[in-house]
Amino acid sequence: MNSLVYTELLKMKNSKMFLLSLLGGIVSPLLTFFMLLAHHQQNPAETLTMKSFLSQTHLFIAFLVGTMLFALITTYLFNREFEEDTLKNLLTIPVGRTQLVLSKLFILIVWIEIIMIYSFFMVILLGLIGGFEGFQTNILLLSFKKYIFTGFLLYLLTPVITLITILFRTYIPSIAFSIFATLATLVIMNSKYIALYPWGIPVLMTMNNQQSEYPILISWLIIIGVFIISLTATLIYFNKTDID
Repeated sequence: MNSLVYTELLKMKNSKMFLLSLLGGIVSPLLTFFMLLAHHQQNPAETLTMKSFLSQTHLFIAFLVGTMLFALITTYLFNREFEEDTLKNLLTIPVGRTQLVLSKLFILIVWIEIIMIYSFFMVILLGLIGGFEGFQTNILLLSFKKYIFTGFLLYLLTPVITLITILFRTYIPSIAFSIFATLATLVIMNSKYIALYPWGIPVLMTMNNQQSEYPILISWLIIIGVFIISLTATLIYFNKTDID
């Protein structure tokens, strides 16, 4: 298992997708940066604050960019073995299929959190460049924890993408699903049902002052249930399917 994880880490480090994902990680900070600057030009009396910058960037990630970007990374991690025809070679050595899936999922959460941390520090850098105010330690620490927690919640939804990727062995279905999931989040974002919709739960749990008509325990049970069910289905299918 350790050797698998080490191998996957090397693949991640040397892949072009890792660099592309870092570019994806800067999309939300940049969009928010220019949006806030444009708003400030129209309303010069309003102060540019780091709290607002960090919060708006987090909103972009939780609502829009995160689901689709992390779906792309998940699909890449698993579909790469089918595209490059390396899966058969991997399975000729004493490596269990379950271990292979779990090692990739471990790399995935590391990858996701790297992007979340990278996005956080890009906000800090852009805030310094743009002359934003409010660099208080407590605000930065709370926001950092929020970014890490958001990454974890979005990670809990990635086994669904893993299952779709292994079933279809191509990028299109998983990316299409992630777009649909994102659009559905936007549709129900202001309704009470966001607490019951798995891809809306990360937003609900990490936004300040977000009210829910359902107990938070229900949201936890839903998102953990999605993780367990989709991961179990992935492992069962992957262990039983033939690798052509």
